[in-house]
Amino acid sequence: MKFKSLYFAILLAAGMGALSTAHAAQLKTPTASPTPPAAPSGEEAILSVAGVLPAATLHMTDEPGTWFKDPTDGDALVVVKPGDAVLIKMTDVNAEHTITSLLWQPGAKDFPVDQEKPSTSSVTAKFDKPGLYVFTCKVHPYMFGAVVVDDPNTPGLDIGSEIQLVTGAKVPTTSDIAKKLLRTFFVITTPSLWRDYSKPTWEVKLPDIPLNLSGQQVSLNALSVSVPNDLHHPKTPGVGEVWVNTQFEKIAGKTKFGSATQVDAATWKIKKKVKGIDTNLNHPHNMWTDVAYRYIYQTEWFDKRLTTFDRDKGTIYSVVTVGQDPSHVMTRPGTDMLYVAINGEERVAKLSPGANPNLVGAVNLGPHAGPHGHWISEDGRYMVTPDALAGSVSITDLSTDQVTTIPTGAVIPIAVGITPDGSHAYVTNLLGTPPLLSTMSVIDLKAKKKIQDIDLAADYDPISGQTKGPAYGLLPIQTPVSPDGKYVVTANTLSATISILDTKTNKVIKQLPSDPGVHGVEYGFKKGGGYYAYVASKFSNALTVVDMDTLDIAGKILLADPTDSQITGLNGYGGQGVLPLPIAMPGWLKETLKLSGTGRLSSEVESWLKELTPEQKGI
Repeated sequence: MKFKSLYFAILLAAGMGALSTAHAAQLKTPTASPTPPAAPSGEEAILSVAGVLPAATLHMTDEPGTWFKDPTDGDALVVVKPGDAVLIKMTDVNAEHTITSLLWQPGAKDFPVDQEKPSTSSVTAKFDKPGLYVFTCKVHPYMFGAVVVDDPNTPGLDIGSEIQLVTGAKVPTTSDIAKKLLRTFFVITTPSLWRDYSKPTWEVKLPDIPLNLSGQQVSLNALSVSVPNDLHHPKTPGVGEVWVNTQFEKIAGKTKFGSATQVDAATWKIKKKVKGIDTNLNHPHNMWTDVAYRYIYQTEWFDKRLTTFDRDKGTIYSVVTVGQDPSHVMTRPGTDMLYVAINGEERVAKLSPGANPNLVGAVNLGPHAGPHGHWISEDGRYMVTPDALAGSVSITDLSTDQVTTIPTGAVIPIAVGITPDGSHAYVTNLLGTPPLLSTMSVIDLKAKKKIQDIDLAADYDPISGQTKGPAYGLLPIQTPVSPDGKYVVTANTLSATISILDTKTNKVIKQLPSDPGVHGVEYGFKKGGGYYAYVASKFSNALTVVDMDTLDIAGKILLADPTDSQITGLNGYGGQGVLPLPIAMPGWLKETLKLSGTGRLSSEVESWLKELTPEQKGI
């Protein structure tokens, strides 16, 4: 008999939520089968195993950290034996998801598991090979749940000798990339391990649990890290303010999560948090504003809604149902019309601007497109969408709504940046373009074709973990082009790095360290000239400020407000969408500058515009 229950008890004592006493009890008597839950009904299980009852269950929820959880103990990981089945069931969700294999054991029967399009259906999967299996949602790809298939007759917890990644790559479980993925799983699914900048050090302490890597014994504790926290304000103030979607905050009076945090760029202090208590604002993901900066348009990514609130007062004007999983919103320069990417469907919704936006149409992108972080060219001509579920990029001529779709071969294209002259688009692929692990596609907008895939991890050896240059970006997300067109700044969520790419050479020229789950990027004005890039991270409660003159980190701003009694948990966490005001992109800025002196702008906005240099104004 193995004594894994002891190791799981150690894990619980260390405050981890990924494995539980229930699993420990199972492992004390490895020949006994747990009592299975009731079989799912036919309409619930779209992928099932005939005649097989599940030995364990993972419920998908909207709760940060435990998006997949065992209903008996809240764990994000279940342990079963070879031959067992697991039911993955959606429960407390307001929108649709997919149940998709992120990694699995090579050669496992009936793997990978995937749902072609988002739904609320369940999946029952049977496991024949011992080892690690990780599931995610293609719409919300940091939702993690895992199954370990453990052979009771082998020592240690069976992880397997290799893992098969959804990109097509197979890597040894002893490799650096496999260790990063394993550590990331524990960090993401254990909020107590998220990086807290109110403390002097970030400690990821994992317990001494033996892992069996096909006969090789490795302790989980070897993946522990300890990093000092450096929280400091940039020496040079910014202009205006910065909004950050602190998407995971738990707030009294709400059953769903998240807020929009407003930071004063002159003082680097929090001005307020818009929480949407009365409307139960649900996972606010990305936002934009109107030409006069009166309204903030806010998507609710784990829902179906677009919320509009007053930028100055924070009062909510309206909540509009727009479709499944709305992710990003932008306005079209010149018209102020709203374009909202409906991530769980195949369209971008069009809405009229103002306090009460109305649906006026949609751009249809094709079956199961799943558009995510779209961008609009500064002349208002083109909209480029990364079709996350279709592995393509769509270019829409907004004068005719004619769509040109470009297959890229990438796994989950996720975000777009467009050069100020509208000539090229840069598209990050969250899971790369096989066989490459981490890529960015370059699109020629005039020719409407892909001209290059940039390997963002070209200088990284996934086996040894050694790096030989600045190109070390794993799982890239937001990637806007700087207002002067010189650089592309990319947030790499797995490597916790920030890539800076030179648009003249399309090469990564610098890599900066960042935080776990680094996600959102946008540019704002620096007082006296130049720009800052503001970078938000999901599993950190700080905002990183990058000086675009020096290409170095200028400061870290705490997004947690310990004086706010309404925040009951995860204070300052979930950084995703970023919106600095004034908008630094020339196409939008010039529209606002036209309103200066007309009485349509508030005195505060007028004062911001007066702080800008002629070069920043584009004069």
